[in-house]
Amino acid sequence: MQASTRSIILTALLMLFSSTAISGPHFTVGTENLEYLPFGTSIDGKATGFFKDILDEFGKTKGYTFTLKPTPVKRLMNNLISEQIDFKIPDNPMWASSLKTGKNITYSTPLTVYLDGVLVDPKNKGAGYEKLTSLVTVRGFTPFIFLDDIAKGSIKLQETSDLAAVVKMVSAGRAQGGFANITVTQRYMSDTLNTPNLLVHDDSIPSAKSDISLSTIKHPKVIKEFNAFLQSHAQWVADLKKEQNVP
Repeated sequence: MQASTRSIILTALLMLFSSTAISGPHFTVGTENLEYLPFGTSIDGKATGFFKDILDEFGKTKGYTFTLKPTPVKRLMNNLISEQIDFKIPDNPMWASSLKTGKNITYSTPLTVYLDGVLVDPKNKGAGYEKLTSLVTVRGFTPFIFLDDIAKGSIKLQETSDLAAVVKMVSAGRAQGGFANITVTQRYMSDTLNTPNLLVHDDSIPSAKSDISLSTIKHPKVIKEFNAFLQSHAQWVADLKKEQNVP
């Protein structure tokens, strides 16, 4: 074998070993297939937003690669429980708790907080909880604070495919209120519809706050590393939240 040929082979092997060493573990992260900025959204099947940015930065510190997989809300939780994905974001221990029974799920330190409430036509703001008779929400979301009233039939619940449909139904008078994330809905009405006050949050009706975490069954060690990252990069996270208007 000529020296030049040996040199080419050695160079190719070094490049192969180098690329293998640099590219560490790859993880699939299930996320909601919704237009849900600033937290996340998917364009042509590719996720963008706060969740992706923070996972990408964490990945850089450990040599990990995270691919976010937008999935319909109802299917997403099943994918986590059946271990078809490595991680899920967003998640909260209270969500779909009956499905999680007997599953050893590890949750990260909360990254942010969701404020879910009822959005109404501005002329109906302040009517109060007692006069609420119909709600619409995204299919797969659970309006926990209204479940007793829904079960009794005093509040009629409708489900739809996405946030755009929720806003459309309430603004058209086909539902009295829309149960949704306040931050996300306000962003959608302002940036996408150019009508920031089409609906308003009715704070005379109870709302729900949920800590939002990254969750896993398969990789509790990575969650521990992620928690350490959130602590060591607290200022970077705070700056990212400010930049993207994340609560």
